[in-house]
Amino acid sequence: MAGRPLIIDTDSGYEFAQALMLIEGCGLFDIKGICTVFGTAAPNRGAAHVQFLRSICDGKWPVISGSEKALIVRRKETRTAADCSVLDELASGTVGPDLADEHPWDFIYRTAVEQNGEAELFCTGPLTNIAVTLIRHRDLPKYIKRITIAGGASRRGDATPYAEFNIYSDPHAFKSILDAGFKQVDLVDLEFCRSAHLTVAEAGNLRSLSADNPWKGLLEKTVVNGSLRNRELCARLELDSSEAIISHDAAAAFVLAIPAAITVSSVYTMVEQRSELSGGRTLFDFGKRFTDGPNVRLARYTTREMFSDFYFRCLKAYDRRLF
Repeated sequence: MAGRPLIIDTDSGYEFAQALMLIEGCGLFDIKGICTVFGTAAPNRGAAHVQFLRSICDGKWPVISGSEKALIVRRKETRTAADCSVLDELASGTVGPDLADEHPWDFIYRTAVEQNGEAELFCTGPLTNIAVTLIRHRDLPKYIKRITIAGGASRRGDATPYAEFNIYSDPHAFKSILDAGFKQVDLVDLEFCRSAHLTVAEAGNLRSLSADNPWKGLLEKTVVNGSLRNRELCARLELDSSEAIISHDAAAAFVLAIPAAITVSSVYTMVEQRSELSGGRTLFDFGKRFTDGPNVRLARYTTREMFSDFYFRCLKAYDRRLF
């Protein structure tokens, strides 16, 4: 049985590595290609990371380098080089320049049309590539079955006290998606990570993975050892970083794969685009004060045990593969 056709758009980083591990490991998807965008890493640098991760998965999908800056607003950097230093080290010298000779906006539209409306989009970075696709191909939404976005903050942000990094980096791009008329927009905000994360004890179990598991070394260097970003996210979410290991992208991959395991709220959603103080802030009309109907399905809750079980089931699936 063919998997669900999936187009991925990402800014790379070790969080995305975990998300890709889950997506490929669960066996539910047929990845059609991965586009990169500015954010945690520059597009070309991110493309090298994705090529390395593709080799771990033994994947054959194309990698396409995309937008290097936001549509309108230019933000100061809020991520450090340490966010993907491990991937830089592992990817160095291991991949060749075999990027697809196509722009991401053309690839996304062409692939969506070829899949006859069954393609899904999974986005874990600034949404500029998707926004440019909408500018060039206004009928894109009718060819996309579902778009899942790791972005937004219903309480506290990580780029600023108000805004989450991916939306903050290009709020106009997110606004274009909200207004485009997609059939289903699933938003996985930072708050969802309160119920979808690993414990430090569970992360320690990564050391007991089979030596043949291709993800063992990478996850030991990132998840087990922790990171400055994890401490910052835990502080934002009022979690103890000595007990919780958070990956926003992995939480979004869980929502993408098993939507039935998620409690959602269908809600009208807005984004602050211009304010210097609160630019990129996502605003959710939970009180239904506006007449506009819901334009987003916001992931609200899952059981932490379900997320953990899914995480390790996907990871252990690689033990049975012959690479």
